[in-house]
Amino acid sequence: MEIKKTSIASTLLKIIALAIIGQFTYSKFPIPVVLLALFLITLIFFITLYKKDFFGFLMQLFICNHYTYGYEIGGTFNFVASVALIAYLLRYGNEFFGNITLQKNTVFLILGLGIIQVLCLIGGSTSTGLKISSTICFLNFFFLFYYCSKVNLDAQKYIQFIYITGIFFLYMFVNAINQRYDYFVSPVDFFPNVGPNAEWELGIPRAAGTLGNFEYYAEYSISIIAICLPGVLSGSFRAVSKRFFLFSIGLCGLGVLAIVLSGTRSSILLLPFLVLLTMVFLYRRLSIKIVLIGASAVALFFVINTIHTIVDFSIFTKRSEEVDMKHVSLKSILNGKDMNRGEIFEYGFKKIEKNRGLLGSGYFTNRRMYIVAHFDKVRPDEIPDYHNLYMSAVVLWGYLGAIMFLSLFFISMYRGFKLYFKLKKHQFFLVDFLLGFNLLFMFLMINQFKIQFIRDANYFMLILILLSIYNSLIYLLSQKIVVIPTENLKAYENSSITRHI
Repeated sequence: MEIKKTSIASTLLKIIALAIIGQFTYSKFPIPVVLLALFLITLIFFITLYKKDFFGFLMQLFICNHYTYGYEIGGTFNFVASVALIAYLLRYGNEFFGNITLQKNTVFLILGLGIIQVLCLIGGSTSTGLKISSTICFLNFFFLFYYCSKVNLDAQKYIQFIYITGIFFLYMFVNAINQRYDYFVSPVDFFPNVGPNAEWELGIPRAAGTLGNFEYYAEYSISIIAICLPGVLSGSFRAVSKRFFLFSIGLCGLGVLAIVLSGTRSSILLLPFLVLLTMVFLYRRLSIKIVLIGASAVALFFVINTIHTIVDFSIFTKRSEEVDMKHVSLKSILNGKDMNRGEIFEYGFKKIEKNRGLLGSGYFTNRRMYIVAHFDKVRPDEIPDYHNLYMSAVVLWGYLGAIMFLSLFFISMYRGFKLYFKLKKHQFFLVDFLLGFNLLFMFLMINQFKIQFIRDANYFMLILILLSIYNSLIYLLSQKIVVIPTENLKAYENSSITRHI
């Protein structure tokens, strides 16, 4: 059977249907309604697979994980997508999937991490049922990650990825504006409100979009900027099409505004470093004309914003007043004192010392048990963890498990940067995509010193999907010839159908 090309409109319509139906999977609805909703979602995922639209399946899973539906059970969409995928594999096998784009050592790391998760839970005092459900949820993340890494992605698919992600990013931005300024109370879960009883730090409202977490929204926004910025500053996206180039510029601007709406200081502080590093890595391929135009536009915006406030940047200065900038040091940042983390970091250090970091408490998607795994009890202040991935990874899986988990990212980054330095002279938009993903994960892992993406199942899976797309790009660009579908990329480089790398 011939594999049909993905339609952006068709994929978006399915995503809309999934997001709307997904809200009916909450336990507050009657059981027949929940079961019907789960069946319909499973059917949509299965039909997508049946049509051999594996990229569509990937994008549906990716965008749906921007919602928090069912995070207590590892994510409603992750659970249902796996059911549909298993049904498809049992009926048709995996012959239509591409080759695995992960290296063998990465697959062994995943298997080893799964074994450590089981060992960590065996010695715990939680119920057997919770241990089994937690293990299933954890293993399901990597089952989906494995098959997402088997989806063949070509040049066309990466451009479609930007369009689909960008359109939803715009939707999230509109949602975030409503959360920040409280224009109206949304009656639907696919356009979530923060809530009328929300308590704000220093009384400053903040937006989380559909991700349900302010820091995730900011981190995700700088990730979108990272992917698009190299292709914009080099001009390689302009070679794809003017529309794609302008769309990417718009996403970068939208990302900055989204960070402001989130009120997250770390992302706004990292943003100048992202821009600077992008220009350094591009080096001779950097378009000075585009940089000058961009700098002029930014300067003009700040002048206008000073005269008439369009964006209120004072949210960052207000939230930074509690930090003693005169006495900030690397030590005070690492121990959490100047990151509002002093007490909880100290607890984490003591817990690691107590069990010597051999075997941890294990990972739980159940929020109560997730907190207990970190603090041994539910805290009255509702702080769920240490706000630091590296410390939490050791507490959850021990030193060996933490190294395995973090290696999934650092090995991919090593491969990505090594390949980029080999290809950096090529003025090719996929090479700039590679640089974008390299920077995305570099800044993601920096941000993990003050937040952790594993807290909520939806964001955990979202990052794993990004990692699978990253590895697929590394695999694609490692080939000697990259095929460019010219009927979809209009006249790219005089309609050449291949690109020698």
